[in-house]
Amino acid sequence: MDKEDKILKTLKPDFGQLRLTNTMLNKSIIDANTSIRRFAKLFKIDFDKMVNGEKHLLPATYEDGTVCNLSFYRTVNRGDRRLSISGIKKQAEEKDLIAFNYTLNKKTGKMAIVINVTAKASNRTQLHTDYKEVYYDWFKIYVQRRYGQQIWL
Repeated sequence: MDKEDKILKTLKPDFGQLRLTNTMLNKSIIDANTSIRRFAKLFKIDFDKMVNGEKHLLPATYEDGTVCNLSFYRTVNRGDRRLSISGIKKQAEEKDLIAFNYTLNKKTGKMAIVINVTAKASNRTQLHTDYKEVYYDWFKIYVQRRYGQQIWL
């Protein structure tokens, strides 16, 4: 078993994963495979119920604590199921395995975490260990988007 497989075995059930291609990195065109669609359903985003052109944003964080957005959408014309990940070019390289995991937060519910499994397996990345701070940042973004207001905790 290689290091990537060992890391994947530590993730919660229903995690999503994909192997990045040049097109995914440079054109932000990522097909939502079965694991991505299953992961999206954990956050009440169901591609089967979306209409062409519909889009859902999910605040997330990379494992190093960098805040990002996951955008789940259907293309306007053909209705292809797609995913976009903000800041992915700074976090990953072509052929990296990316996993989408989640952690539970009692106040805000589930929180999405984007993990570069390849970078983690080869020690190319520094992990963020203070998830309390990450929860705080994520919660601020969630409240601002959901209710249109800043919060100060």
